[in-house]
Amino acid sequence: MDLVLRNKIAAFIQSTKTKKSVFLVMLTTFGLVKNEYARSVVQNELKMDDLFGG
Repeated sequence: MDLVLRNKIAAFIQSTKTKKSVFLVMLTTFGLVKNEYARSVVQNELKMDDLFGG
């Protein structure tokens, strides 16, 4: 899965020809499991509580 997400980021950068930074942010209901995969690929996470205040 790590490689799939990295490829998607690269494809986005290539297709938009952006020179800006691209960050992978996960929008989740309960948050991410804090493991090596999440730390290496995902730059930030938003939980539903962050959006709707709960």
